[in-house]
Amino acid sequence: MDSGTENDDASIASASPPEPQTEPSGPSRRERLRARQKLQAIASSKSEHRHSASSKSRFQMPPVLFGCVLAAALATACLGRWFSRRKLKHKRQDVQRLLTKCKLEPSSAVQQRSPSPPLHSTTFVATAMFQIENLTSEHETQQRGAEHNSGFSSAHAIQEAIHAGATCVGRTNTPEIALGLIDPDHHRSNPAEQDGILGITASSAALVVAQQEADFALTTDHLSGARTSAACCGLYAYRPTRGAISREGVALIAGDLDAVGWICRTPELLPRLGDAFNLPGGKTSKTELAKLILAQDLFGLWGDELTPVCTATLIGCQKWAGDEVAPVSLLVYLRDSVPAAQPLMEADSAEQLMSAFGTAAGLIQQSEYVRCQSEQAGPNTSLQEAGTGIAEVDADSLEAAKQVQTELHRAMHAALSTNNGYLIIPTMPGPPIQRSAPADDLEQFERRTFELSALATLSGVPQVTVPVRMPGHAVTSISILSLHKSDMRLLHLAAKLGPLIAEAAQDVAVALAEEQAEYDEQQQASTTGEGQQSGNASKAEKYKNTANEAFKAGDFDGAITGYSQAIQADPANSVYFSNRAMAYLKVMRFAEAKDDCDSALKLELNVKTLLRRGTSWLGLQEIDSARKDFKHVLSLEPNNRWAVLESL
Repeated sequence: MDSGTENDDASIASASPPEPQTEPSGPSRRERLRARQKLQAIASSKSEHRHSASSKSRFQMPPVLFGCVLAAALATACLGRWFSRRKLKHKRQDVQRLLTKCKLEPSSAVQQRSPSPPLHSTTFVATAMFQIENLTSEHETQQRGAEHNSGFSSAHAIQEAIHAGATCVGRTNTPEIALGLIDPDHHRSNPAEQDGILGITASSAALVVAQQEADFALTTDHLSGARTSAACCGLYAYRPTRGAISREGVALIAGDLDAVGWICRTPELLPRLGDAFNLPGGKTSKTELAKLILAQDLFGLWGDELTPVCTATLIGCQKWAGDEVAPVSLLVYLRDSVPAAQPLMEADSAEQLMSAFGTAAGLIQQSEYVRCQSEQAGPNTSLQEAGTGIAEVDADSLEAAKQVQTELHRAMHAALSTNNGYLIIPTMPGPPIQRSAPADDLEQFERRTFELSALATLSGVPQVTVPVRMPGHAVTSISILSLHKSDMRLLHLAAKLGPLIAEAAQDVAVALAEEQAEYDEQQQASTTGEGQQSGNASKAEKYKNTANEAFKAGDFDGAITGYSQAIQADPANSVYFSNRAMAYLKVMRFAEAKDDCDSALKLELNVKTLLRRGTSWLGLQEIDSARKDFKHVLSLEPNNRWAVLESL
C-alpha cells in the first residue's frame, strides 16, 4: 500500500514538465536600472581618466597666465564696445549739431494709397533755405522774432515730397548761405575722403544723407550746392531744368541761378524722386535711344588725375549704349559757338574759355546775390549774416556776362538736341581737395569747380552728379547733362549708368595696379641696364623735366618753351616733339600740334603720338584724317579704348 503510494507520486513527478537548468530567469526592471547606472559611472570614470592623461601629455596653461589672457580678452571686448559706443555717440552729437529734428508725415490717405506713392517709406531733410511748418532756426528767430515765425506753411517742394509718401525728419541747422566752396568748419569730417572739403552750401545735408539719417535731402543749387557737396561726399545729386521745381517758400541767394534740387545715396531713388515732383520728359523716358557725348577735353584739361575716371566712364557707357558713345572736344565747339566769351579771355586757350564761363556766372551770381540781399527774399533767410560787403556789378560787365549766358544756352541746346544727346563732364577738377592744402591751391580748385558748374547753371539744362569710387583712389564724380525739359529721361539714364560705371571703376582700378607693377619692373630694369647719357641728351632731359613740371602746374606756355629747348639739345628724340604737341593741344594750337606729331612719327611710330595727331586733326575739323589716325592706332592696339571711341 505504502509502496504503491510512493510509485504513484513518482509517476506524477515524472509526468510534470522539467524545470529549466541552463538558462536563469531574466533580471527585474530595478536590476536593469541599477546595472545601467553602474555602467554609466564606469564610462564616466574612464573618460575622466583619458582626459587627465591627455592633458598631462599636452601643455597645461598656468593659472596665472590663464587669468592674464582672460583679463586681456575681456579688456579688449570692453574697449571695443566703449569705442563703438563713443563713435555712435559722436555721430549722434554731429547729427544733433547738424539737424533740427521734426516729423512731418504724409496723411493716412497718402499712406494707404494703392499703388504706393513713389516715395513711400522714405525720409528726407531740407536745408535751412527751406521753410518748414512751425519750425524756425535760431538765426531766423533773432532776425524776425518767434511770434512772426509761427504758422508758416512748408515750402512747396517739401509739401510735394510729403504728398509723394516721404516723411520730413528735420532741417539742417547751419544757415547754408555761402557763395564759396571751402568749408571753414574743420570739426565736420568728410565720410568719403578724410580731410577733404565738403562743399559748404549743402554740406550739412550731404553729411546727414551720407550718415544714413535720411534717404535724401532737398537743397538749393547755384554754382555750388547740391552738385558740389554730393561730389565731395560720394553721393548722387540733381539740379533740374530751370523752373522745373517750384522755389516757393525757399530763400534765394543767387536769384535766377538758384534751383531746387536734391542729394541721395542710391541711384534707384533718382527716378522715384522725379516721379514725385512730376518732372518733364517722362513719357518717352524708356523708349528713346540716346547718344552719350563725352567731353574728353574737360577730363584732361587740368592734368591726368581724372584719366582713370574718364576710362571707367567710357567702359560703363559702352556697356549700356554700345556704339552710341562719342568723345568730343567740347571746348573747340563752344569757342566757336560762344563768341561773347572772347572779351572775358586773356588768351585763346581752353583754360581761358572755361575761365570766361566761370567769370560770367560769377558776375551774374554776384548781381543776383546783391538783389536778393536787398529784397530779403523768403522767410528763411538771414542774408546779412554772410557775404557782407559784396559790391554791385557794373552794368557793362553784367550785360557782357548775360550775353555769354544767352549764347551758351543756345549752343548747349544745339549740341544736346541732336540724337537725344547726353553730355558727360567731370563734376570737379579732381577728388575733393584737402582742407589743409595751401590757400592758392584751394582757391584754384574752387574756381575750376565753379567753371564746370557754370555750364549747366548758365544754360539752364538739368544735371545729375554720379559718384565714381575706385579702390585705392580718392572718391570722384562725373556729371550728365541733358536737353531742357528732359529731366525724367536724364534721371532714368543716371540710374542705369551709375552702377555700370561703378562696376567699370573696379575693373579699371585692378588694371591700373597691374600697369603700375609692370611699369615699376621696367623702370628697375632700365635703371640697372642703361649707361650714362651723352652730354646733350642729359641736358635735353633736364629741359624735358622742367617742361613736365610746368605742364603739371598748368603753365602750358612754359612747357612749350621747355620742350623746345629739349628739342634743340636733342632733336633725334621723338618724345620731346610728342610732348610739345600735347602742350600745343592744351592751348588749342592744333596746327603746331599736328606738325610736332608729324616730326615725332618720322622718328618713331608711337600710339600716343598717333592719338595726339588724331586729336589735332579733330581740332582742325579734318574728320577723315582724324579717323584715319585712330584706325591706325586700332591696327596696332585693337583694344585701345580711346581709338575705338574716336573712330566712331
